[in-house]
Amino acid sequence: MDVSPWLLRVALLLFECAAPTALLVSAVVKYVLWPMALKQGSGNSFVLSHPITLLEHNGNVIMALTEVALLGGLPVRLGDIAIAPLFGICYVYFSWWMMDKWAEKDKGPQFVYPFLDTTLGWVTTISLVVLLAVLAFFYGVFASADYGISLLSGGIWTHIVAIGVMVLLVCRFRD
Repeated sequence: MDVSPWLLRVALLLFECAAPTALLVSAVVKYVLWPMALKQGSGNSFVLSHPITLLEHNGNVIMALTEVALLGGLPVRLGDIAIAPLFGICYVYFSWWMMDKWAEKDKGPQFVYPFLDTTLGWVTTISLVVLLAVLAFFYGVFASADYGISLLSGGIWTHIVAIGVMVLLVCRFRD
């Protein structure tokens, strides 16, 4: 069966958006949100340790790493590093488009993340530049991990260990 080259390119570009974004989400949960919840006390981290939440925040990165290391070996090429920030720009535009649709008009615009609030002036601008830089950074991290895994010899167990190391670096499962 012939597969369209365009379909293959689109699939690769979507993976190159999803993989670093999954890494970013897991890292933010582990290094920012979970410590904040623990600092606030009173059992606030319970929500983050719920099985569904763990799947939402850690499952994507585990699946992306499994795809790279064990299954198809989809590449994440450094030459495509602009893909992640472009995806971020699309996400910001989508969020701005949705700001009046999350709640009734009398409640004013609602933003998924406070740094997307367009009324904050320079804070929004700086936040968006930082977001694009962080997305490019995580793209680079994932591309480096992909390259490093491809260099490993030793078979399936070496690749499983590599996945485990990456998961331990960016995922958190309990207090």
